[in-house]
Amino acid sequence: MTSSSRRRLTLPTLLLVLGVSGAAHAQRTAQDIASARQLYNDGIELRDKGDMKGALEKFKAAHALGNTPLTGIELCRAHAALGQPVEAREVCLGVGRIAPLPEESQRSKDARSDAARLAEAERSKIGAIRIKITGVPAGWEPTVVVDGATVPAAALNEPRAVNPGVHSVTARVGNGPETRATLETLAGETKDLELGVQPPPEGDRPEPATPPPAAPPPPPAKKNTFATVSFAIAGVSAAVGTITGLAAMSSEGDLDKECRNKVCGREQWDALSSAKTLGNVSTVFFVVAGVAGVTGLVSTIASGSSKSGGLPPRTAKDASGSRIKVTPVIGFGGAGLNGSF
Repeated sequence: MTSSSRRRLTLPTLLLVLGVSGAAHAQRTAQDIASARQLYNDGIELRDKGDMKGALEKFKAAHALGNTPLTGIELCRAHAALGQPVEAREVCLGVGRIAPLPEESQRSKDARSDAARLAEAERSKIGAIRIKITGVPAGWEPTVVVDGATVPAAALNEPRAVNPGVHSVTARVGNGPETRATLETLAGETKDLELGVQPPPEGDRPEPATPPPAAPPPPPAKKNTFATVSFAIAGVSAAVGTITGLAAMSSEGDLDKECRNKVCGREQWDALSSAKTLGNVSTVFFVVAGVAGVTGLVSTIASGSSKSGGLPPRTAKDASGSRIKVTPVIGFGGAGLNGSF
C-alpha cells in the first residue's frame, strides 16, 4: 500500500474535522467541505510525485476552505520544502491559533505540535533587509518596493523579513526616475542596502499630508425662549387690540348716526356701554403688546451679552455732549433700563 493510499485511508479524521456540525463551522458550506477534501487529496498526490509547487497551490486552497490543523501543517511543510521560511512560519503559527474542537482527533493534535516545532525551526532561516534611501528632497517620501511589495515609509529603516535568495528593490520619488538594485541573502542573514534616488521632475509637488480634521461646527445658538414667548404675546395682543379697536370704532360710528348732538337715549345705552368696553379692551391689549415687545427686546439684548452673564451697558451722548450709560435690567418684577450720567 502506497503512502498516498495510507493518507486516503486515514482521511476520515480530516472529514470529521471538516464536516463537524458545530457553531464554529456553521459558516462553511457543504461545497466548501467537499472541495477542501478533494484539494487536500490532490496536494498529497502531487507532493508524493515530487511536484511541490503544485502541491503548495492545492494545500493553499484546501486550507483556505477548511482551516484545520491537518490542512495547515501540510501547507506549512510545503512552504518549508520550497525554501520559504517566512510563509512557513506564519502558517505554522496560524495553526496554533485555530480553536480546538471537542471532537478533535489525535492526528489534529499531533499536527498542532508539529506546527509549533516547525515554526521554531523555520525562524532561524529567515533573513532580513534593512534599506536606507538617500537623496530624498525635503517634504517628499520615497516609494520603495521589495519583491513586488510596497514598503511603508515608516518601516524603511527597520529590518524587513525575507526568504533566502535574490531580492529586487526599486525606489523613486514622485514621478522621478526609478532606481533599481538586487541583492542576495542567505538563510538567517541580515543585509543593509543603501539606495540613492533622483529628484522628481520640476513642477512635481509632494502629495499633501493628511489634512487636519475639520474644526467642529459652532454650537447652535441657544434659543431664547423667554424672548420668543414675549414677542408672541406682543403679536397676539396687538392683533386682539386692533380687532377690538376696530369694533369699537364701528360701534361708535353707528351711535353717531343715532344719537343727536352726541346725546343718546335710553335705547342706545347698551350699545354705548358695549362700545366703551371694546375701546377699553383694545387699550389694554395694546398696552400688553407694548410691554411684551419691550420685554422681548431687552431679553434678546441680554442673551447676546458676554459669557460672564452681565448685561452689556450701552453708551450714548446727550445734546450737550455728556456721556450717558444705559444698562438693560431684567428681574422678577419686570424689565427696564438703568441710566447714569
